[in-house]
Amino acid sequence: MIHNLSSKTKLRIKMIAARKKDHGSRIPLSVKKEIALESIKREHTIVDIARRYDCSRNTVYEQQEIALTAANNAFEKEEGVLFYLPVTKDFIHATVVDLWVGCKVSTRDIICHLKNTMDYHLSVGSVTNILDAASDKAPSINDSYNLSAIKDSAADELYHHNKPLLASVDIPSRFCALLTHADDRDHETWGIHLLDLKDRGYDPEVAILDGAKGLVKGHEVALPETKLRHDHFHCIMDMKNCARFLKNKEASAATAAMKLYQRSINAKNEEKKKEYSEEFAVALSSCSDAEEIHGAFKTLSSWLQYDVLQLAGHPFAERALLFDFIVSEMTVLAERHPHRIDDMVTTLKTQRNALLDVANELNDKFTKIATKHSLSIEAIWAICYIARYAFDGVKYCEKSSELEALIGVKYDEVEDEVLRVLEETHRCSSIIENFNSRLRPYLDKRKFISQKRLALIQFYLNHKPFMRSKHERLKNKSPAEALTGKPHKSYLEMLGFRLSQRSISLVL
Repeated sequence: MIHNLSSKTKLRIKMIAARKKDHGSRIPLSVKKEIALESIKREHTIVDIARRYDCSRNTVYEQQEIALTAANNAFEKEEGVLFYLPVTKDFIHATVVDLWVGCKVSTRDIICHLKNTMDYHLSVGSVTNILDAASDKAPSINDSYNLSAIKDSAADELYHHNKPLLASVDIPSRFCALLTHADDRDHETWGIHLLDLKDRGYDPEVAILDGAKGLVKGHEVALPETKLRHDHFHCIMDMKNCARFLKNKEASAATAAMKLYQRSINAKNEEKKKEYSEEFAVALSSCSDAEEIHGAFKTLSSWLQYDVLQLAGHPFAERALLFDFIVSEMTVLAERHPHRIDDMVTTLKTQRNALLDVANELNDKFTKIATKHSLSIEAIWAICYIARYAFDGVKYCEKSSELEALIGVKYDEVEDEVLRVLEETHRCSSIIENFNSRLRPYLDKRKFISQKRLALIQFYLNHKPFMRSKHERLKNKSPAEALTGKPHKSYLEMLGFRLSQRSISLVL
């Protein structure tokens, strides 16, 4: 019977049969959109549109209804709705990763969040698989960076489940070059990891370290050309902790004396009153002694922090004299109160040269500035000293005016060079301590964290932009951008996720 059909009908039957054989027989979304637009414009009849796109009239009506519904929804959406997002599996996976690494949310809390906000269920295994997939991509990105730009670094160890986590951070950019599990923290372990970094160009000019023997020796062996500088941060913290202890002891002695005084007043017989009075006299003497020791130690520790260890200050010779004086006075205090103060004195005597080393380096740099501008080294140190005053303060104006009259028109240029030296010279490993504080929230005391997860955390911390910073070079930039000077995509896009765009519906 097919031979009796017209040629046009035969052609239509063949086209329908060919379309059914084709696995892509569904009408593409772009074609559906064109069908909907044609039907809404009403420039052609439904029959003509169906013929043109080789589809049924019902299909045209369906696309027309979809387009009109979308347009109506755009103008009838609930008040307060800002925008719509297409929720795809990729969006769910990106949300899971961002909740865990960005918001530090636990696995089960992520499941609750998706259930509560999106009515979408994920199992614990699914969340783990999503995080594993992201963690697998992070190491290759971490290892892709050339570390030759790192000139000033700080390294430290952080313990989790009785195992050390080794970390190394670039001080100016806050870029984490190393974050790894280790079975030990001896010099061989540090040396192996540092040599791995060296293969990627890691060769800093200065490395700031605490007193850990394995850490120091590992750097000496693996990076023989790097200048190792002793950290001031831990010394200052130990002094503050000791001063706090002495302050508390003073307060306790005052409280004990006050109680004995009240007992002596309230005593019912002369014998008890005499006994409490004698005890009160002894307690009052102890309180006075504690107050004197605390006041002296607080003053000495303040001198050490702000007049010896602070970069903006006196020349090396004066710092050394003041340092020795402070140690000798603390030794006298230790004879009266050996607890804690004796340990501080031993530490200061042992680390004297290491703590004063940064002043020697400043002296070398200031000597070059003095030679360049034909000035005395004393004038350069004088400029360094007034940097401790606020630039809008009266004291700074008075001192700088005197130096400007002495040096002349090139004072501003010399001062800028001195300030640049102070900014580029680092003395504390507080940046690595700050990194440890950002790392700790991920370290659950009840759970072991794998190297894969550490790599993901390292990747996130290196690619998360700083929301605020007192340094202009870091504002709204990530550590990776600060290190390389090049922008990069969002960390989720770098992990392979496609970020959803806000959808806006228009009535045509």
